[in-house]
Amino acid sequence: MEVVRVLLQDWVDKGLLPGAALRVIHDQRVWYACDVGKTSITGDQSVTAETLFDLASLTKVTATLPALLLLFQEGSLAPDDQIGTYFPDCPADKSAITISQLLTHTSGLPADLAQRRRDSQITLPQLLFQQELLHAPGTQVIYSDLGMIWLGLLIEKVTGEKLDDYVAKHIFKPLGMNHTFYCPNTFGFTNISHTEYCLLTKKYIAGEVHDEKAFVMGGVAGHAGLFSTADDLCRYAMSWLYGFPPLLTEEWRKQAVYWHTVRASGSRGYGWELNGSETPISCGSGFHPSSYGHTGFTGTSIWIDPVQDLAVIFLTNAIHLGRNHQLRQLRPLLHDAVTAQLHKSLTE
Repeated sequence: MEVVRVLLQDWVDKGLLPGAALRVIHDQRVWYACDVGKTSITGDQSVTAETLFDLASLTKVTATLPALLLLFQEGSLAPDDQIGTYFPDCPADKSAITISQLLTHTSGLPADLAQRRRDSQITLPQLLFQQELLHAPGTQVIYSDLGMIWLGLLIEKVTGEKLDDYVAKHIFKPLGMNHTFYCPNTFGFTNISHTEYCLLTKKYIAGEVHDEKAFVMGGVAGHAGLFSTADDLCRYAMSWLYGFPPLLTEEWRKQAVYWHTVRASGSRGYGWELNGSETPISCGSGFHPSSYGHTGFTGTSIWIDPVQDLAVIFLTNAIHLGRNHQLRQLRPLLHDAVTAQLHKSLTE
């Protein structure tokens, strides 16, 4: 795997990435670990195993998804439940949207708000009620932050707990994910990868969520806001690959990675993006068609391949370099390098 480390270090040396943490899971263990670069281009703090990364949209599959699956598992919710059952003030055009449709991004909600600013005002759930549906629910995949925000609100309404408290108690603590939480700046952590330069504060964002909507919501939301380390995400990935540490039953893990959007022209499970599409995606060409994963806007990703007994966690803060970074081109190259080295080691 020295080839992979050299590749990552080369990208850092060329200024394509500030720093990165890579973990490869195989054979029920962390098969390879590598940390390179710095947490910021303006400082000298190295990326280490303790570095926290803003997970951005990995929050969707690391917090919101498992929380809902636990509620399905215990019978408090069901995928076909209509959102209007829990939000009676919801307008008629949205009341029949199901939890499943929100999880598969087929609710008809827009991808995002028309305007995103860290100094904006968001009034929920009324703002969601006001959104015009772009298509009939269940007919088309439009990846939507707004749908996941709504699911975060649903979790709070059903459990009577704040989203961050619920996932900490029922997901992260049982899995031993002791460095995974929202709003790390409130806990005094300093080893945190920096994200984008903020024009409002005239400094790089560190310890506060990068996503504007999550920031305005106090840092806690269903679509973004979570921070974690690569090692903690290894624990999470292994719970999907192997069922330990135990959290979700095999039945609900299978339901989550089932292709639910065949009729809606998309490759989505519950929360997860599914491989198998002819369109090139971030995991490259070496992952099995039955693999599943997700990416985050800040530069994070997780891909899980149960056929090849493989998971790759790749955390970087590419957004620290601005939004014109090259990570979309780099991610497939990295994953192809990992799968090539794994296959080589297994045949030697």
